[in-house]
Amino acid sequence: MTNLTALTVLLTVLIATTQTYTTSSSTPSGSWTTTPEAMVEGEWCLLPRTVVWHYKRGNRVFSSVDRAKAACEQREGCGAVGMDRTPYRAVPGGPVIYSSTIYLLSVSDSERSPRRHFRYDTYMMGACEN
Repeated sequence: MTNLTALTVLLTVLIATTQTYTTSSSTPSGSWTTTPEAMVEGEWCLLPRTVVWHYKRGNRVFSSVDRAKAACEQREGCGAVGMDRTPYRAVPGGPVIYSSTIYLLSVSDSERSPRRHFRYDTYMMGACEN
């Protein structure tokens, strides 16, 4: 058997096995489950490229802005969600856990004067004031 023939047979078996595995619904290990995205109910005002307060190491971080918004809506004393475009790492210099650092801001933190900064976005709870 030549190398080309062996490779063709190997690829054919691999493709057939993969198709059987991914299309089969009888095995629980062949199915994927995902966590549904959190439902945001209230209005939010995006302040792009704006920071009102920075992340405090040790506070909870979120995998998405929508998850943080949903948590903020349910938490008394929460006034905003901050997103820092730098990756979140559990320890400085450690492996990247999330591609950005998304965190909650208290009402008192969210009332600080906003500053323009390219690295941040802030999502204020409630409708935007013109």
